[in-house]
Amino acid sequence: MSDYAALKAIFDQRGVALLDGAIGTQLQEMGVPMDNTSWAAAGLKDFSATIQLMHERYITAGADIITTNTYSSARHNLEPLGDGVLTGELNRRAVLLARQARDHAAKGRKIWIAGAISSFGITTGGEGHRALHRYAQPRSHITAEQAQSNLCEQADLLAEAGVDLLMIEGTGENTHRQWMIDACRRTGLPFWVGFRCRRDADSDEIRIGYGSKKSFAQALDEVLAPDIAGVSIFHTSIGTIGPAMAVLKTKWKGLVGVYPDADRSDYTATWHDATEKNAIQPDDYVPLAQSWVAAGAQMVGGCCGIGIPYIERLAKDLPRRVS
Repeated sequence: MSDYAALKAIFDQRGVALLDGAIGTQLQEMGVPMDNTSWAAAGLKDFSATIQLMHERYITAGADIITTNTYSSARHNLEPLGDGVLTGELNRRAVLLARQARDHAAKGRKIWIAGAISSFGITTGGEGHRALHRYAQPRSHITAEQAQSNLCEQADLLAEAGVDLLMIEGTGENTHRQWMIDACRRTGLPFWVGFRCRRDADSDEIRIGYGSKKSFAQALDEVLAPDIAGVSIFHTSIGTIGPAMAVLKTKWKGLVGVYPDADRSDYTATWHDATEKNAIQPDDYVPLAQSWVAAGAQMVGGCCGIGIPYIERLAKDLPRRVS
């Protein structure tokens, strides 16, 4: 049964919670191979111990919320590998590994589990979707009805397996984001809606996705609803977080979360960690995160390339209340 009420109470009192960092790139650093069709989800078949250990390390580092390794584990990502029949098993396994990690490493601390859902791999829907870092392999076109059914299936699986909330990690346009909202809404669990934001060289306007001309402001107007528990800016260049937050705050008075990536261009199935190549180092990440909290962010973490050392530093120095 979800214990989101206890987390909401922290947010209602202007508290700040620390999310974990990268899942895929952190697993790569720990030796788990990625797959260009199902990304980190491929590791759920043979690397359960490593996935659980990753969650434990994030908890030990100080994360209050850990994210299931399910960003790319919907049926349409597993079927091209011949693993469609394992959709239920692997999604349930991902939640079980997070729950076991919590039981083993929390040591009395309250830890919440967020079930990740994305539109990774969906190539239907009119507006199109550039999958994670543009490196996903093309796969068979599926209908809008199939895509929506798959997303509903995954949301139900994560809810039934025991996550505390659902985390929509939308890197593309709003057609698929709305499908994910609908899928999460029907479970009855609280859900956060995420946006990848960017600022192009030809404009100061904050836009969404990888190539869309749609502004972040317009995208927010299209999908914001009273039952959304939080809105996140994620998988976004560090320098774009502040301007994107400014836009979000004009449209949304509820919970705000931020978890940028490390501003790298080499997130592929053969990526290897080299923190020194990141745009920012852990010690330098802290003052930026502090500034986001000062601007109203109540959930802070990291995305691709922002791994355990960053979360350790945030745990030491991140304010635990917004001013």
